[in-house]
Amino acid sequence: MSQTKEPRRILRQKKDHLPHDIVLNILANLPVKSVLRFRCVSKTWDSSITTPNFISTHLNLNLNNNNLAYLINNSTPFNSNIPIFIDGYDHNFNRISEYPIPSAFLLSNAHSVSSCNGLVCLTELRKTSTHIYLWNPSIRKFKGLPDCSPTKRDWLSTGFAYQSNTNDYKVVMISHIPAAEPNHHWVELGADVYTLSSNSWRRVGMSLTHIFMVSPFNNWNTTFVSGALHWLGDVCTAAPYRMILSFDVNNDKFKEMALPDVQQLLPQGLMADPNSLMVFKGKLAFITLGYLRFDHVNEDEYNDFMRSHTPHSGFIWVMGEYGVHESWSKLFFVRFENVVSVRFFGCTSRGELLVIKKVYPVTNGGQKRYVVVSLDLETLHEKDLGFQKVPDIATTFVESLVLLDEATELSG
Repeated sequence: MSQTKEPRRILRQKKDHLPHDIVLNILANLPVKSVLRFRCVSKTWDSSITTPNFISTHLNLNLNNNNLAYLINNSTPFNSNIPIFIDGYDHNFNRISEYPIPSAFLLSNAHSVSSCNGLVCLTELRKTSTHIYLWNPSIRKFKGLPDCSPTKRDWLSTGFAYQSNTNDYKVVMISHIPAAEPNHHWVELGADVYTLSSNSWRRVGMSLTHIFMVSPFNNWNTTFVSGALHWLGDVCTAAPYRMILSFDVNNDKFKEMALPDVQQLLPQGLMADPNSLMVFKGKLAFITLGYLRFDHVNEDEYNDFMRSHTPHSGFIWVMGEYGVHESWSKLFFVRFENVVSVRFFGCTSRGELLVIKKVYPVTNGGQKRYVVVSLDLETLHEKDLGFQKVPDIATTFVESLVLLDEATELSG
C-alpha cells in the first residue's frame, strides 16, 4: 500500500531579513543620532534600543573604540542673563560641538561641571539647598536629583562617578559638620551619596584617622580614577599638611592616602606648593607647582636650586599601582618661564597637560593676557589651543545613550 507524502513545507526568509541580534549589533556601532532615528522603525527596535543592556553595549563600544572628546566649560560665573554653554573638542582640539545648558535647569550659580560616560553633572548652590542635575546633551535628556539639604552643614564639593560592578552612577556631596565644641575652628567632614538606580540619598560615615580642614573644593580637584573619587585636603595639626581623601564608589568607604615625599627633592626651608590631582593615562597623578619659602632656608642651596628651576616649575608624580604608596614616582619636571601665573585645568587621555598661562605683554603698555596650551610632557612641546575664553575645567566626554530609558526630555 503506497503512502502519499505531504509536500515538505520550506520556510524561506526574505532575502533582506537579518536576525534581530545582528541588527542590534549593527545599531550598537552607530553614532547616537543615528540610533535615535532608528527608534522610529518599529516598536521592537524602539524597545530594544532603550534596554539597559543595549545602552551599556553601545557605551562600551564607544569607549573601546576610543571615541572620546573633551568638554571644555568656557563659562564665566553663571548669570541667568547670559547664555551658558559647554564646548566639545576632538583630540586635536578642533571645536566640534556646542552644548547650550538648558534653560529648564534655571541655573544662576553653578559650582561644578563634570562628566562620566556621557552624563554631565551640574551643581547649583542656593541659600537653603543644593540643586544637582544629570544631563545627557547627546540625547537631550536630563534628570533633576531629589533635594539633599543637610541641616547645619556647609556644602563643599560634589563628586560624580560610575560604579562599574553594578553599572550604576553615584553623586557624592561633601559638606562641613559644625564643630562640637564652641569656638573650635576645626570642623569635620560629612558625606551624602546619591545612587541613580534607587534615585535616593543616604548619609555615609567617614571614619578617618585625621581631621581634615578644607575650604570649598573646585570641581577640577575632584578626580575619578581606579573606581574612586579623590580630593586634596589639609590635615589639622600644629603644622598642617596635605593628604588625599578618597571615596571608593563600589563599597562607599572613605580613606586617607598619603602624598609622595616631595620634600626630598627640595633644599631645606623650601616647600613645594601642592597644586592638584589629575588622571594621567589612567593612573592617579599629583602635581606640585611653585614653592613656599621660609625664613630658615639655606641661601646657598636655595640659589643653586633656583638656577635650574623657576617660581612656576614643579613635579608630576604618578601612582604606578593604585593604593600602594611606595609606587609613587616622579615622572616629569616642568618649568614655565616669562609667565605671571600658571594653572592646570585638565589632562587629555593621551597624557597632555592642559595649562592656562598668564603671560607678560609683548609690547610696553600692553595688558597681561591668557594663553591656553596643551603640554606634551614627554617632549615639553606646547600647542596654543587658541581659546578665546579662559576655561574653567576640561573633562573627557563620550557620546552615550545613558538616561535614554528614563529622565525628562528637553523641549524645543
